[in-house]
Amino acid sequence: MPSIKYLARVIKGVRFDKLNYILGVVKEKSGHSKLRSFCDILWCSLRYGAGYYDYAMFGFYAMNGKQRNTYLTRVRNKKVFELMNDYSIGNEFDDKLRFNARFSEFIGRKYLDGEHCSLEEFKEFIQDQESIFAKPNHGDCGRGIEKLKVADYADAEELLRYIRQKELSILEHCIRQHPQMAKLNPSSVNSLRIVTDLVDDTVHIAYVMVKLGTGGGHCDNTGQGGILCRVDETTGKIRSVATDDFFHIYEKHPDTGVEFVGYEIPMLNEAIALAKKAALVLPKMRHVGWDVAITPDGPVIIEGNEYPGTDLCQLAPHYPEKQGLWPYYKKILKL
Repeated sequence: MPSIKYLARVIKGVRFDKLNYILGVVKEKSGHSKLRSFCDILWCSLRYGAGYYDYAMFGFYAMNGKQRNTYLTRVRNKKVFELMNDYSIGNEFDDKLRFNARFSEFIGRKYLDGEHCSLEEFKEFIQDQESIFAKPNHGDCGRGIEKLKVADYADAEELLRYIRQKELSILEHCIRQHPQMAKLNPSSVNSLRIVTDLVDDTVHIAYVMVKLGTGGGHCDNTGQGGILCRVDETTGKIRSVATDDFFHIYEKHPDTGVEFVGYEIPMLNEAIALAKKAALVLPKMRHVGWDVAITPDGPVIIEGNEYPGTDLCQLAPHYPEKQGLWPYYKKILKL
């Protein structure tokens, strides 16, 4: 059960407009009154360390106590991070330039420091490239990422000037994804989120998800309009419907019409093996979410997330069996 001090900090940080939105979502899905749901949310906060987003995302409104107690809630997740990760070296992940340098053998594409490169280096970088990706050096959820078409600019100097005005420090060649991944959604590189846990020299896999762009967007993050499904790591097939940040459910991709359940992800075993290998590079960061793209030549890592969170891995539409990740972490960490 979480400490009173921690709960006090959580309550102090509550945004009541968001809480009211969540209460509306729960009412629509469960038929429960907002008052009933509010009281139950308070109980789940005290008993399981669950936030109000946990309550809605995991579907606590439709569970009994035994089922709820299996979930990796906000407070429990914090405990896992504290036990597994040394955040004094967190910048090795948060700083994308440092990450690309550290994990260069895994990323499978050329990159450039857009802030400090010379014009000649930049010209060489964009030579023969139709488009490049430009990113802020720090950030999450795909915010600020742009796909820049080289032909849209008069010359390399103009393009580099734009990049520096927008403070897009990380420049990368575009990833060519496997046809089976492009079939799901061709406008974005659709990546796998593979979470690894390094315990006693053994790398465990907590879960695998596939993230998909929608609406012609270039980013697959749910924060930028993407959707995600659960993947069965043993069969390599998608095993759930998709959902988004607004609790909508999709049996098929809204743009391509591809049906999700049963769709086979190519080279999943190779992708998992790559993530496991990367997990050994910085053993002080033992709990990492790797975003992995599948190319025709094999998997490559897009980035690593030292704080992968619980929102991707326990969403109610993905776990109809109502079994969360807390027993898994209790077992591998001997809690």
